Amino acid sequence: MATRTIALVVMVLWAVPAAAQDRLFAGTREIGAFGHFGADLGPAPAWLGFPRFGGDRYVHVFGRGVVDLRTDATLPLGEGFPVAYDRARPHVFLLREDGVWLQDVRTSWSLLVLPGSTAGLTACIHATSADVLFCALARPDGQHDIVRPGLFGYQTVATTRFAGTYPVNWVVTPDASRLYLAHCARATGGPPSVCLEADIAAIDPDTGVTITAGYFDALSPPGSLVWDEVNDRLFTVGSRIDVFTKDLVPIGAATTGGRGRSLVVSPHTGRVYLDVSDYYFSSQWATLTAYDAATYRVLEPGLRRTTATGAPLTLLTAPGAPRDVRAWVQGHTVDLNWTNIGGASGFVLDMGFAPGRTDLSVPLGPAPRASFANVPPGTYYLRLRGGNEHGGGRPSRELAVTVR
Repeated sequence: MATRTIALVVMVLWAVPAAAQDRLFAGTREIGAFGHFGADLGPAPAWLGFPRFGGDRYVHVFGRGVVDLRTDATLPLGEGFPVAYDRARPHVFLLREDGVWLQDVRTSWSLLVLPGSTAGLTACIHATSADVLFCALARPDGQHDIVRPGLFGYQTVATTRFAGTYPVNWVVTPDASRLYLAHCARATGGPPSVCLEADIAAIDPDTGVTITAGYFDALSPPGSLVWDEVNDRLFTVGSRIDVFTKDLVPIGAATTGGRGRSLVVSPHTGRVYLDVSDYYFSSQWATLTAYDAATYRVLEPGLRRTTATGAPLTLLTAPGAPRDVRAWVQGHTVDLNWTNIGGASGFVLDMGFAPGRTDLSVPLGPAPRASFANVPPGTYYLRLRGGNEHGGGRPSRELAVTVR
């Protein structure tokens, strides 16, 4: 953990404003005027159908390598097959014969993070703020072991049975406190077995405890799970949309039309975007609607547009306000940590000598933690804000810290 001395820090403000706008893409094209396709913005939209990492600056293009969106330079990806990406850092996780490696695409250095046999690896997922990788390893009995890096090789978090086959339908919270997946509650035959009843499962990676929320048709293809980082809620998206708390307590549900549905939640603006597509004879139409994430009030009424495919939505935006900001004071050393909401690639700490004031701003890196030594006695009022290539986010709640 890096140590900084406040007396030596100069005042530096985040270089981008906090008024960044959401940018939506349906497949490879940006949706310009709300609900209608805008003009192509060059080659960049073609890359948006693939996973992104590094604060939306670095994009992996299959067959080409890693493209730096700021400079348009192509960086080598390295040996191995990509299985997961880090949204906050320019890191990609590569599957090789001896395990899963972490590679920094800027420097090409690699680190073995999941050593040992990875035979049967089905999918991996990365918790941004906690910086933890989870992988699913298929077992001969048709179930999967959910594993994470351990002291020696890897540690098995839980054993479960996924509903359906590849791609695995699962999400993880940024702080790695919950894994949510399309779970097979009852199967027959096998292996390979046939799933007869699917439900939603939540796994606590620390204890392995699994809770379920019953059957939902949202789990059938092309249904998906979407985690709302700001409000700690889970959306299941299918012929209807169900909303759950972190512990899978139902909050509400709504029925949608159409054959294809895609939903994204903006951590920066707090909007929920729902795109519903359908076929009409030889044409395909889609309707995009924006809702307030807290009240579900319609913010932008749905507008219908023609589209070539029912492509999923991709959202590019600034990060949300950092959450769960905590401080520990030991003598004249102050340690901070927080939860990265929205994949911020860097943070700024605003400090004031009175509530609401900013007397000093300290730039930080992408890690959701920092340590300050030799802090003079006094009471300090702290706020954190994140940023990425698309703008600066809103500040966290203010935290008062007293050093004696």
